[in-house]
Amino acid sequence: MLLVVAACWVAGVAAAAPSPDLQLNAEELSWLAAQRGKTYTVGFDPFAGMDSFEFRGKRIGLLHSLLADMQVQLGLNVVPAQVKGWDDAYSRFVAGQIDILYGANVTPERERIMRFTRPVWKYSYTVFARNDSTVQTLGDLDGKRVGFIRNDYVIGQLPKEFPNIRVQAVEFDEQEKGLTALERGELDGFVTAGGGLEYEFLYAHPKLALVAELRSITSDMTMAVAKDQQILAGLLDRYIAQREAAIREMKGGAHRLYNRKILRLSEDELRWLEKSGTAVVGVAEDYLPFDHYFRGEYRGIAGEMLKRIGDTVGIRFEVVSAPFADIMEKATKGGVDVVNMAKTEDRQKDFLFPHAISTERDIIVGMKSSAPVQDVYGLDGLKVAVIDGFWHEEYLRKNLKNPQIVRTADIMESLRLVRSGDVDYMIENPTVVEFYINGLGYTDVVKRGNTSKDSFVYFGVSRRQPELASIMDKVIPLIRFEDAKYAGIQSVPALRNEANRRLVVIVVVLVVVLVGILALVIKVVRNLAEQKARTQFLTEREHFLYTDTLTGFHNRNYFSHKADQEIPHHYPQAIVVADLNNLKRVNDNFGHAAGDALLVLFAKLVRQQWPSGHFFRLGGDEFLVVLPRLEEAQVQAELGLLRQRCQQTSLPEAPGDWGHPSAAMGYAMRASAEVPLDVCIAEADQRMYRAKASMKKRHSDLDSDLIAVSL
Repeated sequence: MLLVVAACWVAGVAAAAPSPDLQLNAEELSWLAAQRGKTYTVGFDPFAGMDSFEFRGKRIGLLHSLLADMQVQLGLNVVPAQVKGWDDAYSRFVAGQIDILYGANVTPERERIMRFTRPVWKYSYTVFARNDSTVQTLGDLDGKRVGFIRNDYVIGQLPKEFPNIRVQAVEFDEQEKGLTALERGELDGFVTAGGGLEYEFLYAHPKLALVAELRSITSDMTMAVAKDQQILAGLLDRYIAQREAAIREMKGGAHRLYNRKILRLSEDELRWLEKSGTAVVGVAEDYLPFDHYFRGEYRGIAGEMLKRIGDTVGIRFEVVSAPFADIMEKATKGGVDVVNMAKTEDRQKDFLFPHAISTERDIIVGMKSSAPVQDVYGLDGLKVAVIDGFWHEEYLRKNLKNPQIVRTADIMESLRLVRSGDVDYMIENPTVVEFYINGLGYTDVVKRGNTSKDSFVYFGVSRRQPELASIMDKVIPLIRFEDAKYAGIQSVPALRNEANRRLVVIVVVLVVVLVGILALVIKVVRNLAEQKARTQFLTEREHFLYTDTLTGFHNRNYFSHKADQEIPHHYPQAIVVADLNNLKRVNDNFGHAAGDALLVLFAKLVRQQWPSGHFFRLGGDEFLVVLPRLEEAQVQAELGLLRQRCQQTSLPEAPGDWGHPSAAMGYAMRASAEVPLDVCIAEADQRMYRAKASMKKRHSDLDSDLIAVSL
């Protein structure tokens, strides 16, 4: 039974009681009380990214936050060991010189000497290559020299997860040595765990590129102890399970601090983050899918990018919304710090522009029937829709001799003018155009040309906030735009498809017309219903008249009256006659239900053998099958296959050997319609009787042999 611990921890005292936040059992409480005054050392990889790193003269990270929290929560004195690297930490743990190992993946070999907790966190392994190499995916490393950290879990796991890739593994004691060897061309790739470390590698080694993230192979940050330390393993695992939310917060804090380190933030930038760390972002009217203001949230692609910038280093963004002109006025007066805007010469007087968040150039859009345009110079003298206040108007006036500009309130109006023919073209960001023409169903609007202007998407930052601008300039390259683009588009409202709306109107009109037609149809249907019922009755009567209800085959009545006319005259034809064996014996010994089941099973197997045949049950155990377009050799082979099918199939729970259907069968070939069907049936009948006689003789001989043996 779990007990809630009531004692509290006093910070700075090694021998202390556990926190009441954790639920521990009596055995664990007793064990913890016995450990007071004892110190447990934790081995780890000191070069593993945000788990442990040097920052501003101190070693901090997720692991160090964990150990401090464990001391508070468990009252257990746990301290990081002084280690040179992962190999050193692992070796000393195995030798019994370190008590706890942090970051070891579970393997069958390790489980023989260790106990593992659940992972504190999981980091995907990453693959690096040189920028100038042909290695662009994991598969490109097949047969190549690939570097790993010595004794790393991924060395054995990679061929298991990717069996079609065989690499020449080269092991290193340190990450830096492996990356340097890759940069020099001594390796084709390098595989190591992520955890933010990948960004530090890219900053330190600009000649390298991240080519793959192995989501199926993770570095599991477990806590491992010696096999005999069962209680300690249970305590650590219980701590990780019960402190999940707190650990997530520790991880986020460590991630932000680690990013500040790898981004090489200056002291001015760090002081700005620590002193303020808050900026006001202005959102104008919706500019989907980039900008969307919803209940105090900045959504869309730009909003998602800003959120990720803030999460990366710990900037808090407060959002205000107003018309674009008001936002710009507030920004120039210092009331707004960040605005999503195009970069122009005039705006650079008041704003700093970090890296662009999107490097797509604007495109020229027109109807499918519109002529292609070579840059904006092909727009001279043509009507071009421009959203009021956008930079496009200034750009066109400076580059065209005779610009014909039509101002619009928004992109929706611009698109409608293009489609109505009131303007010839419009200029817009390709992602924005794609979102609108797909969402509205405007399949007649397409790209007609490119622009050479730097029309990238930027965040303009007030010149009053130079530290904020420089921080954002360093963070933006770390963010994967395609991921943010996908998430941002999911956060904005879907457009009402105008094509669908027109379709709805058409459907409504059609429904009204159909209602009138339906009234007329009902009258006709009523007149036909009676006739249909009579016809159905006659059809069902005919079906019962000509069908064997047990097997579904045609009956003798059908054969006598309709077979000649209904069976297609495709030749050669095979006429097969079959006589089911032992039906009377089964009926007498096991009842007619058993006999009926045997008949049904045999009919099913016959139909399976010849799906295109014409089937008749002529009597109790007599069957006839007419097979069109079948040669004699095929008939002989398929009769053998049918016998095998019968031998291998039986009724469930049938006592003795009667459950396997068996039949004497004979056949005759009919070359043309000139050969009477009755003659062929008689010939097949004779062969069938000879086959039945042969079967009885074999059965009699077998009985004689059995009698001889018994004597």
